[in-house]
Amino acid sequence: MAELSVGGNRVQVKGVLLDKDGTLLRFISLWGRWAETVLDGLERELRLEGAELPEGPGFLLGVELDEGRNVLSHDRFGPLAMGSPSQMIGIAAYYLYRAGVPWNDAVRRATDVFEHANANNVLNAQIEPVRGVVAFLERCKELGLKLGVVTADDKEPSQDHLTKMGIRQHFDSVVGDDCVSHGKPYPDMVYLACEELGLEPKDVVVIGDSTGDMEMSASAGCAMHIFIDEDGLFQQKPASADVMIRSYDEIELLP
Repeated sequence: MAELSVGGNRVQVKGVLLDKDGTLLRFISLWGRWAETVLDGLERELRLEGAELPEGPGFLLGVELDEGRNVLSHDRFGPLAMGSPSQMIGIAAYYLYRAGVPWNDAVRRATDVFEHANANNVLNAQIEPVRGVVAFLERCKELGLKLGVVTADDKEPSQDHLTKMGIRQHFDSVVGDDCVSHGKPYPDMVYLACEELGLEPKDVVVIGDSTGDMEMSASAGCAMHIFIDEDGLFQQKPASADVMIRSYDEIELLP
C-alpha cells in the first residue's frame, strides 16, 4: 500500500486503474490518422451507392477537421473519445443503411473499414505518451502498486498500443469494452480489473480524461477519481471528479 497525494487529497491505495487514450497516450497521436482513414473508407463505400459523407463529416466520430480533412482535435464528449468500437461501427453502418444498403451488409462493410484503419494504425501511428506518465508508472511499480488499464477500446488492439509504447509490462490487467457487458460509465470495467488484480475498488484510484471515466470510478466506489486535462481545455473539474490535474507531476506517491 502507498499514500497518493494530489490537489490536497490523500488516500491509501493498493492499485491504480488508468484509461488509455488521452490518459496514457496523447489522443490525436493515435486516433487522428485513424479517424481520417475511417472517414476516407466510409466515403468510398458511400460513393459506391451514389451517396456522400454528410456536411461536417467529422461530427460522425467527434473530431474537428481542417479544409483538407485532416484531424485537428477531438470532442472530449464525442463518440471517438467516449464510445466503444461497436458503437462507432453502428454510426458508420447507419449512413450506409440510409444510402440503401441492407443493414447486415452495412454493418459488414463498416466493420471492414474500421478493421482496415485499426491494422494501419498499429503499424504506422507515432504514439506519444502523456507528459510524465512513464515516470509515474515506474514509481507505482517501485512502490508495489498494481496497475490496470480500463479503456473503451477493445482489449487486443489496446494491448498492441501499450506494447508499441513500450509500457505493456507495467500492467497486470487490461480491460477493454469487449470484456464486459456494460462499458463506461458503468462500473463493470473497474470490477473486472479489480478481480484480475486481486483488489477491491475501494483500494484503487482511477485516472481518466473523460466524464465517463469519472462516473465509472464513482459508481464503482473507488478511492479517488482523478481527471487529467493535459491540454488545458477545462477551466474546472467535472462534477464527478475528485480532482483535476494537468500533468502526472502533480501526483505524489509515498510509501
